Amino acid sequence: MTPQDTFADLHRAIADLGGARLFTLSVQDNAAGLVRRAYTSDAAAYPLSVPKPIQQDGWSQQVLVEGRAFIANTTAEFAPFFFDHAQINALGCQSAANLPVIVEGEVIGTVNILDVEGHFTPARVAAIEAAIAARLPALAAAMRAVPMGGNPAEARLARLRVRMAETGMDLVALAPGAHLRWLLGFAPFPDERPCLALISQRAAGFLMPALNADDVRQHCDWPFWEWADDSGPDAALARALQAMGPVASVSLDETMRADLALRLLEALPGATRGFAAETVGHLRLCKDAAEIAALRENARIADLAQQALRAALRPGITDRELADTGRAAFRAEGAVPEFTIIGAGANGAFPHHHTGETVVKPGDAIVCDIGGRKQGYYSDITRMAICGPAPEGYAAVHAVVDAAVQAALATIRPGTAARDVDAAARRVITDAGYGAFFTHRTGHGVGQEIHEPPYITGVSDVILQPGMVFTVEPGIYLPGRFGIRLEEVAVVTETGCEVLSRLPRDAFIA
Repeated sequence: MTPQDTFADLHRAIADLGGARLFTLSVQDNAAGLVRRAYTSDAAAYPLSVPKPIQQDGWSQQVLVEGRAFIANTTAEFAPFFFDHAQINALGCQSAANLPVIVEGEVIGTVNILDVEGHFTPARVAAIEAAIAARLPALAAAMRAVPMGGNPAEARLARLRVRMAETGMDLVALAPGAHLRWLLGFAPFPDERPCLALISQRAAGFLMPALNADDVRQHCDWPFWEWADDSGPDAALARALQAMGPVASVSLDETMRADLALRLLEALPGATRGFAAETVGHLRLCKDAAEIAALRENARIADLAQQALRAALRPGITDRELADTGRAAFRAEGAVPEFTIIGAGANGAFPHHHTGETVVKPGDAIVCDIGGRKQGYYSDITRMAICGPAPEGYAAVHAVVDAAVQAALATIRPGTAARDVDAAARRVITDAGYGAFFTHRTGHGVGQEIHEPPYITGVSDVILQPGMVFTVEPGIYLPGRFGIRLEEVAVVTETGCEVLSRLPRDAFIA
């Protein structure tokens, strides 16, 4: 028997026990954190799915993690957990049963049944559980034979559609940029020609300039609605929106060109508007294992680039020459250098100093804030270097900034508000008498963009969750003297945080 034959046999057995208006079976890969629908009795309403991440909610915890059945005999009981409860009701179903299939203490999938209100009496649930138990060896073998398949883009698209349902968005519209790179692993060439990824529950595709279609086709099998320069995009956009289905609400990429956003809104009269920060951006907030691995690799390279700067430091070198050394170190590791802020002496008191031709002289404290990009992800690190003897008062100020970093890192844990991390760093600096000289937020998110949410500010209500990644970079800037900034990239873990850099924060003295 094939896996589908085994699943169909169980379906028939359960239907014989009193019916099953909708019967589906899902399999899961606990190591990968993925689940997919592997059998369905109604392919039109609930088709087989690509793998998607196991959600972090009460239903998933109960059924998929703890292995306890979920039984709901009214819509009111399951509606808080099932975003598609209206679709379930449209099938004539008002009750649900989700029964975990457990082998050697591990949940390997679920049997899922929908029927009329009050269908799942204790006796009927017991009979269904007995039918599963009687077929367990064959059922387990069939479930384990189902390939998870899919790819990260398919899983992220499935997660996005769940998020769209949660936020009441009918359409997500993304321009070439970070949101789209996160979703698909690439983004088309961005220019003034309207190019949009459009995603609804029904469809996904591109409004695509014909000029770029052949190139983008190498990366994506979504449908294209092409337009040429001599005809313009309006007709193609109308066809694309028709394929998306009814649109009462649209989630706009907040980085989209204003003229393109207005064109889209004019084509959707009456539609309410939100921003993709609440759909795609929400999903990007917590990095997965592969993303964190890429960020660790970038942090490793940034440490090497800092060490290269230190090796080159000497009196008479210019800050631009130091920056060139750092950029070369990034390239040597296959990374693209993205920024090199080298602020020597009084220039270090400008947090975003424009690196130029300043000559380093003995006694200069030097802010070295650098970052690169590899595998689509960024690094960001700031360390201090000193040419010759430190300027007067330097050591005491450095100690205050380092203490502020330590206080912020000690505050990071799941459930903490981002503003509390900012407050921890700011309190140390203020108590030392330098509050007026700490002139910026404590940190920013790092990922597909060098600056992205969450932002660690004094007014941020974002609640930290495992997988969030952001900088901790307090500073003290003393005009006409020197500036000191120390920066770490931190990953929120289940119990605190992981600092990605392995380079000590002590000032390097050349």
